[in-house]
Amino acid sequence: MHQTRFALSPDRLIMVQATIYALDDSKHVTVDLILDTGASLTTLNPDILSDLGYDLSDPNLRRIDFITANGITNAEIIAVRRLSVIGHTFEGMEVAASYLPVETYAHGLLGANFLSCFDISINYSKHTINTEPISSTIFSFTP
Repeated sequence: MHQTRFALSPDRLIMVQATIYALDDSKHVTVDLILDTGASLTTLNPDILSDLGYDLSDPNLRRIDFITANGITNAEIIAVRRLSVIGHTFEGMEVAASYLPVETYAHGLLGANFLSCFDISINYSKHTINTEPISSTIFSFTP
């Protein structure tokens, strides 16, 4: 079992730090994500992804429509080279490139495509998240 500390946003949302790696692995950036059990996909800010070398204008990218708290929106789906968050790293995980409202204080959401790989317990009083892998799921990277 792995234990990670988290912070709370001013709205009491669980905030975790994630490291996203460039497509060519030449650089990385650490961002704040909201742990969102209601989000089916992990979502990242498109500007950050572009800065890391991901081409969001590629016409071959898959696009999806999804429902958010602010209504229906659409996003490009890409596979990130590597994503490290709450003590675990995945390669080639699909994420949605989409902006969050400014008042969320975050650069994205940590969604069920990541969270469903673990049994998770959250201790609000200690600000900790415990994760236990429930499968050997590894996202393979396809450039």
